[in-house]
Parts: sequence; structure tokens; C-alpha cells
Amino acid sequence: MQKFRTKARSLTSSLGFSKKQAVNTFIFYHGSEPDDKEVYELANSNLILQHPKFDNAKKTCIYIHGYLESPDVESVKVIVDAYLQRNDHNIIILDWTEDAAGSYLLSAIKKMRQLGTIVANALILMTDAGLKLENVHIVGHSLGGQMAGVIGREVKNRSGGSLVIKRLSALDPAFPGFYPAKVSIVKPISKDDAEFVDVIHTDAWLYGAPSSTGTVDFWPNGGRTLQPGCPRRNFRPLSDNDLSSHRRSWWFWAESVINSHPEKFNAVKAKSWSEFKAGKTLEFEQHVVMGLHCPAGVSGDYYLQTNGATPFARGQTGVVFSNERTKTEQNKT
Repeated sequence: MQKFRTKARSLTSSLGFSKKQAVNTFIFYHGSEPDDKEVYELANSNLILQHPKFDNAKKTCIYIHGYLESPDVESVKVIVDAYLQRNDHNIIILDWTEDAAGSYLLSAIKKMRQLGTIVANALILMTDAGLKLENVHIVGHSLGGQMAGVIGREVKNRSGGSLVIKRLSALDPAFPGFYPAKVSIVKPISKDDAEFVDVIHTDAWLYGAPSSTGTVDFWPNGGRTLQPGCPRRNFRPLSDNDLSSHRRSWWFWAESVINSHPEKFNAVKAKSWSEFKAGKTLEFEQHVVMGLHCPAGVSGDYYLQTNGATPFARGQTGVVFSNERTKTEQNKT
């Protein structure tokens, strides 16, 4: 591990780690309540492993919030609560509130790229200190989903391919600035960024990625606005109304984490949403579950329908298209 330690020191000096560590932090949630937490500067992230409640034998989820968000927003609270209810993961939130603010195209994307490299360095340091990298699962929403890709590829690049993140999950990864990929400001998340990359699309072509980008891509309700139960868009950018479909991705994820409902997010492989609706599915007998329990051996595009309110999962009925039910749920709003 000496070579990783040397690279970490080099990265610390070249990227101004000391300036970023006080701005962006890891928050480790370790008790039964959301207020049971400890905050760590990224340069000292290896100290998390010394916390008496950190269990290196458990899987460790690192969740990354999106643009203009903070650990105080609903999405982070819902995700943290879901993992605390499971009680079989270490849950860490990357707090990058300050860098996630300002102009999206002129500031936030650039800072996301820089921070993704620094977080990759922090994970290398933590691995050097004994973290079981094979248990690390990075989950990010929107711009945080794109940062997950940066972290994964930087861990791989800076370790010479010796270290690879096991799984990245992107929840409606951000569209603006990343697609088309050939002219993007930053390379978008891809299946090459980890051993397994699963993506949930809920607002494709608007706030979310417009095309398949992971090892496996899930397209609930076609993956586009309007998601069932969401209000008609008011075309006020970044308003609660306008973001409703974009946010469904993390609601779906949280429900899959809690795993308390009998119905799961069954999905089926198809060439397109139109073929799914026509019943032209592939490998129909092999239903795959979207969310935390997605099996690592699958690939391609999977489709499903959801309910318009919690519980969102519809189990077996979600893989058989029903136009009437979808309309009914959208009309509830």
C-alpha cells in the first residue's frame, strides 16, 4: 500500500486538499437517530475507521447529494433514515454544500470534478488505513450521481487499476453539461467507472441523463417526466414542482433500502419503453429488482411501472404495462 500512500501525499499538495477539507466533509451516522453523527474533514477521513460504531465488516454506503442541496434537505434525511432502519450498513454522507452552490455550469460542475478527485484520494487513504473497499457502495443523486462516476474512475486511475469501487449507483444522474458526452464539460458516469454501475432514470432529457450510461439502466414509467403522481410542470426551474420527477429516483431508492413492503421494484428487460408497453420483453421470466438489491450479474435496459405514491413498488404487476392504472395515478394530482 506504500505506493497509494505516496500518491495520496502528492494529490494532497497538488489539489489544495487543506483548503477543501474544511469546506467539504464526510458525515458518519452511527446511531438509531439522525442526530447521532460525527463530522470528519476529508483529509482525516481515515479516522472514521477508528470510531467505535464503524463496522468494517458491514457494507459502507457513501451518499452524495445534488446541486444546491445540503445534509439538511429531505432527500438526505430520507436516505439516512432508510439506512438507519436497515441497521446493516455504515452510512456516510458527503457534505459538499458550499461547492454545490453557485452557478451550475460555471462553478458547480467544475468544483464537482475537483472534489470527486479529492474524495477518490480520501478513499485511497481510508483503504490504506484498513477500509475494505470491496464493501464500499457509492450512491449519488443528480450532480452527485455524476460525481460518483468521477470518484470511481479516479480511484481506478490513481491506483493504477489495483483499486476498483465495487458498485456505483446513480439516481437520475444530471443531464446539463454532461450530454452529449463527446462535448461534455466533464465525462459522464459510465459502466467503466466501477465493477458494477446501476442507474435509475426518472427525468430523462430534462434534469436527468437522456441515455443508457451504466452496466444496467432502469427506466421506471419510461424514465421520463411526468412520473405517476407528480404534478404537471410549472416550468419554474429548480422549483419543487419542476423537480418532482427528478426526485422520484431517490424516493425509489430509499424504499428499496428500507425493504419493508411486500412488493418490490420488479423490472423486465426490453429494447425500449414502447416495446415494453407492447409486451415485447426480453428474458421475460427473469425479473430483476431495481434498487439496493439489484443483482450484479445483469446488464442492459430494464423497464417497470410504479405507483404514484408510497409504496411505489408494484411487484409483478409493475412489469405488465397498464395504461389505465398509470392515467388513474397521474390524475390523483
